[in-house]
Amino acid sequence: MDPAFEVSKPFNLKRRFALTSLVVITAMALGLSWLLSDMLTRRMLQREGEVSMDFIQNLMRTDDSARFLADANDPELRVRFLNSMAHIASMREPVRANAYTLDGTVAWSTDENLVGKRFADNDELKEALSGKLVVKSGDTEDTLGAKTEHEGLASRTTKFVESYIPILDPQSNRVVGAMELYKTPARLTAAIQEGQIYLWVACGISGTGIFLALYWIVARADRRLRAQQARLAEAQSLAAAVELSSAVAHNLRNPLASIRVSAEMLLDSEPLSSQAEVLEHCQDITNAVDRADRWITELVRVSQATQLQPEAVPLGPLVRACFEEMRPEMERRRISWQLPEHDAGQVQAHTAMLRQIILSIIANAVDAMPQGGQLRGVWRADGGRQLLQLIDSGQGIHEEMRKRLFRPFFSTKSGGLGIGLALVKRMVEQWHGSVTLSAVLPHGTCVEISLPRAD
Repeated sequence: MDPAFEVSKPFNLKRRFALTSLVVITAMALGLSWLLSDMLTRRMLQREGEVSMDFIQNLMRTDDSARFLADANDPELRVRFLNSMAHIASMREPVRANAYTLDGTVAWSTDENLVGKRFADNDELKEALSGKLVVKSGDTEDTLGAKTEHEGLASRTTKFVESYIPILDPQSNRVVGAMELYKTPARLTAAIQEGQIYLWVACGISGTGIFLALYWIVARADRRLRAQQARLAEAQSLAAAVELSSAVAHNLRNPLASIRVSAEMLLDSEPLSSQAEVLEHCQDITNAVDRADRWITELVRVSQATQLQPEAVPLGPLVRACFEEMRPEMERRRISWQLPEHDAGQVQAHTAMLRQIILSIIANAVDAMPQGGQLRGVWRADGGRQLLQLIDSGQGIHEEMRKRLFRPFFSTKSGGLGIGLALVKRMVEQWHGSVTLSAVLPHGTCVEISLPRAD
């Protein structure tokens, strides 16, 4: 097939938005959850390290034991230093604590086997000796034994926190050493995991809420766009009907009038009055001209419909007059009819146009009952609106057919133009009303017209 003649698929706004927004919002929620979880973990671990650093520095500043790391030969400083280390060793959380001098040598450790050893390949220790607090965390299974200072450690939990704390000289405020605290804090790990769960759940709920809110907005906009497109298509079809009506009305009425006059003259001609075949042909010509004239009249009403201004119309008397006008046709087809006895009040409409609308609906109902039946008119007030229902006991209309009946140029009659119900819908909506068709069980159709009350 030539690409120029390929019909593009209709753009489904809701489906396209649902897929795109679902992917984007899911990616954003996952990314935000990971970012916030990582930030929470880092912040809580950093805070843990800061608390430990404040404790150690205050402890060693109190008894001036930090200077031992710079002067290990002073026996008095050694006593003070070992007393401070005894406080650190008595803490429950650290699995191991090491005190380092400026050259990276272990001056004290909870593991006596490490005292005097030097670990020069420790990057975190180098940063701490430069005056920075370094906090590191991870899984003990992955990192245990990766460093020589971790030798001999037994993993009690799967998470660890390792803090490298610079030790300052209280007098000169210079770094004289560093303290390493290796912890496996179960409570801190549980608190971090709980916070991460809350963050993931909150991001998931927020993402779902955003998606549903945006989808509702887009779905509502999509419905309105589709409704507007449908109304635009109907308006374009009716605009075409207006242009067509002008051309037909001006170009066909005069020739039809001449044809009808000629047929009437043939009927009145005495020599031909006895010829049954000629009389039948003349009658056919007259009926065809009348039918064409009705079509033209309907087209003219379409072209003039927008110029009609609404006014107060007594609904009850108007409906009764329309039923009386259709009485001969209904009696001929053995159709009974019934109307309420109470008054219906006044509605905002145009008298002549509303009369044509009701007559058109009655005519359709009569055509739907070729073997006879019943036609009922019902009216009632509904707040500031007046409802008129015309209910027949005819053959009924299929659901799919009912949806198409109000489209311009669609008709269920072989000789109809399909403008009647389209005009009904157009005019009723112009009066700020509505018209609907519904099925009546076991068979039949109900046409309901809702118009604003004039009183």
